[in-house]
Amino acid sequence: MKKILFLMVSAALLTGCNESGKNDTPLSEEDKISYALGVNMAESVGRIETDLASTGVKLEVVKQGFVETLEKNSRMEAEEVAAQLQIFQQKVMLAQQMKAQEASEAKIAENAVYLKDNLAQGFTQTESGLQYKVLQEAKEGAAKPSETDTVLVHYTGTFTDGSKFDSSVDRGEPFRFSLAGGVIQGWLEGVRLMSVGSKYQFVIPPELAYGFQPRGGIPAGSILKFDVELLEIVDTSKEEADSVNNEN
Repeated sequence: MKKILFLMVSAALLTGCNESGKNDTPLSEEDKISYALGVNMAESVGRIETDLASTGVKLEVVKQGFVETLEKNSRMEAEEVAAQLQIFQQKVMLAQQMKAQEASEAKIAENAVYLKDNLAQGFTQTESGLQYKVLQEAKEGAAKPSETDTVLVHYTGTFTDGSKFDSSVDRGEPFRFSLAGGVIQGWLEGVRLMSVGSKYQFVIPPELAYGFQPRGGIPAGSILKFDVELLEIVDTSKEEADSVNNEN
């Protein structure tokens, strides 16, 4: 909140000076820090200009409030200032929510087109919306994991544009996890379809991945693609028995 107000004041002050034209007077070393602060303020104002407009804020009136308060001639009492700032904060939050909703709706529409077109590329879609394609069949009679098994897989994750965001193959270390939970829903459902030795490609909509909130390096609403090889169903009972023996 304080940052937004600071930028608003900066914008107002700069607005009052925007007709001065280019000044070619060299800066002294002493003044360069001050000038750099002004440059930073102006760049910050440029980034929030759209958000300010959506709240109905008038920068010229902001400037009046700033200058008149410095002159100890404010036209508002402290209580009214506090009340109006609270209203402003609510307007900013509402504008941000509306912007996020619009972005989500646009992403949902874009994803729907992609997923529909993707079905023509040999993918099968489950009831949940998960899409998968078998890249390599398992050998006949290969074991299939249950909902509570722990498995070992190799995978490579990419976005729909083909750019890679994660890979156990690149790290040279298989990924171990339990199908009882702890990973995204698309993985839990998809790996349960596999048998040991098979390779699948999963196309996972955001509803089965990280939703519409950004997560690390994954943008909000991302469809994720994974090439997954099921290496092993881990015998956890044997591991537990070995652990007990080692303790004894």
